[in-house]
Amino acid sequence: MALNPLQILKIKSILNDFRTRHPGFARFIKAIRKKGLPQGSVLEVKITFPEGQTMETNIRVSEEDLELLRTLSDLANS
Repeated sequence: MALNPLQILKIKSILNDFRTRHPGFARFIKAIRKKGLPQGSVLEVKITFPEGQTMETNIRVSEEDLELLRTLSDLANS
């Protein structure tokens, strides 16, 4: 799937809005990028829904995952 320039601009706008609404998360991501995310790291995600229910999962980062993250980062910074 190829992205056209208008889609890229829309995604960049959405990402910029997200960064504005959630500056702490943006700083967290920046710190991770600075430190690096080596293969074998474990990412954990926990969601707490408004009614109190939680769901959580984790992944062990593979080389393919790192490639996806690099591609998304390049897209966000282009």
